[in-house]
Amino acid sequence: MNFKPVRVVSTALLALLVLSLVLPLAIPSSAQVKEITIGALYPLSGDLASFGKANVEALKIALEDVNKWFEQNGYPWRFKLEIRDSETKPETAKSLFRTLHTAGIRYFLGPMSSGELKEIIAEVKAGAKAVVISPSSTSPALALEDTIYRFPPPDDFQGKVLNMLFQKDGVTHVIIVYRNDDWGKGLADFVELYSKDFKITIVDKIPYDPKAPTFGPIVETVRAKIRGLGVDLSKVAIDLIAFEEGVGFLTEASKIEELGKVKWYGSDGTALSAELLKDPVASTFAAKAVWKNTITFAATDIAVRVYWTVKDRVGYSPDPYSFISYDCLWVLALAIAYAGGPEDVDKVAEAVLKVLETYEGASGKITLNRYGDRAGSDYAIFAPVTIAGKVEWRMVELYDFGKNTIVKVEKDPFAEKPATLPTTLPKFSPPPKPTTPTPTPTPAPGVSPALIAVIVIVIVAVAAIAYYILRR
Repeated sequence: MNFKPVRVVSTALLALLVLSLVLPLAIPSSAQVKEITIGALYPLSGDLASFGKANVEALKIALEDVNKWFEQNGYPWRFKLEIRDSETKPETAKSLFRTLHTAGIRYFLGPMSSGELKEIIAEVKAGAKAVVISPSSTSPALALEDTIYRFPPPDDFQGKVLNMLFQKDGVTHVIIVYRNDDWGKGLADFVELYSKDFKITIVDKIPYDPKAPTFGPIVETVRAKIRGLGVDLSKVAIDLIAFEEGVGFLTEASKIEELGKVKWYGSDGTALSAELLKDPVASTFAAKAVWKNTITFAATDIAVRVYWTVKDRVGYSPDPYSFISYDCLWVLALAIAYAGGPEDVDKVAEAVLKVLETYEGASGKITLNRYGDRAGSDYAIFAPVTIAGKVEWRMVELYDFGKNTIVKVEKDPFAEKPATLPTTLPKFSPPPKPTTPTPTPTPAPGVSPALIAVIVIVIVAVAAIAYYILRR
């Protein structure tokens, strides 16, 4: 037997054995990265379904941007969304919160409605430690000093803006029809409160049950009250404070001629409603009546990208709360980084305020009041308009918060899709990195750990066969 080939093969086998042991270690381990799950309680069904679906898509855009930024900048955390359908029901939101909290989740985005958030607040008050950021809850009744943040302004602002709009449009008498829940009643009360400052007469406030709305009798009541006023119809307005179930009220109102001659207003609960555009009767009536709806607003480069990306995905115009949802995830992720990780909930809650000192995102600069609610913003006034025989939502006016005035909008900033969408990310001061250096977890581009494992096995098998043959 020739021993020289055997020695050569033996040396090769030893090298292959070492390679098989060392090669897997050369692959950066993903175990260095901690994945943090964030609960997202959004209405994918029920009275805010179209709003919820659009906002969830905005969250997904933010998730991609956040994780990419954290990876590129060497932070040891990645984020995952646990999305649940709150059904626009307070009891469902509470149940989902309890389930996810029991599973160990301590950070939440949503829910969207104040009725739902009220239940979450009760859970936190009862001892469930959590940081919660809502993109759209606006009821002033929920203004509390806690670990729950609300990134839109509360409805006392919206109540004032609506009265400014009434006065500007020459309205002197208003009938409010409102959804009888915490949000609807709260906004109706603030519209009434500010009406005194603008010399607007609130003729009546008429509630309806959002769980079983019967609009026919309410429409008849509204008609009777308008007839009894003896006022020029151009000076009379109906303020419909509703979610998307309010489309049914418009359908009933369209049957009565004089109701098409008064002025119509809505709010953030119906602004850019996709359900309205699906109903040819209600949408045609709303367009003829120029149904004006108010909602917090920003037209940043990031908002433009979020708007068109979400619209392409869901097939309809997303509401501006989608921009706030995008910001909610960014701020929460950065707060966790500022706190050095997710372990200390109270520390993360405090870090939210630290992040907001420099953060500017899709919805612009976010300044909070003592209760953790946004301290004001511009408001867009959207109305359905008929364009080439089709009813579409368009921004027609803007309330400028800085100047405290309403101005006409010559062109809706979201009416036309740009040839190239902006790629801008939010501006902020980067959080300090962990004191213990963490190896970059990203595997080498194009190299799969599974593929390397297969290669190693094949090499060892071939070497073993060769060794066996040479030993014979």
